[in-house]
Amino acid sequence: MKVADSSYIVEGLLRRKELLEGETLITVDLAMYETVNALWKHQFLLKDLGDGVPYLSILYGLVESGRIRVIRPGEDLMKHGYSLAAKSHRSIYDSIFIALALELSSELATFDQRQAELLREETER
Repeated sequence: MKVADSSYIVEGLLRRKELLEGETLITVDLAMYETVNALWKHQFLLKDLGDGVPYLSILYGLVESGRIRVIRPGEDLMKHGYSLAAKSHRSIYDSIFIALALELSSELATFDQRQAELLREETER
């Protein structure tokens, strides 16, 4: 099981379906909002997506089938993310994915190089 951030899920939905095939992904509930916002952005601002609604159905199908597990961070996970954000001067929005990957001793599936770098720094400590 990999921890997937929003960038990974969006890339899988819009460009590379194979990213969402195979092993189960786990993510925090924030990723749902960020992913749906990215679909909206592509449809209405970037105008490179004709209709985002079918992608919403695919996303929720992946969640309902268990291919993507969505969790709501508890207090301990949120405190860990908060600590990482404070230490690294990065947002809690990014740090919560890293905290989850660390808590689960899991790979972080991301296209955000800053997140990947912070996870590497934390695992090297």
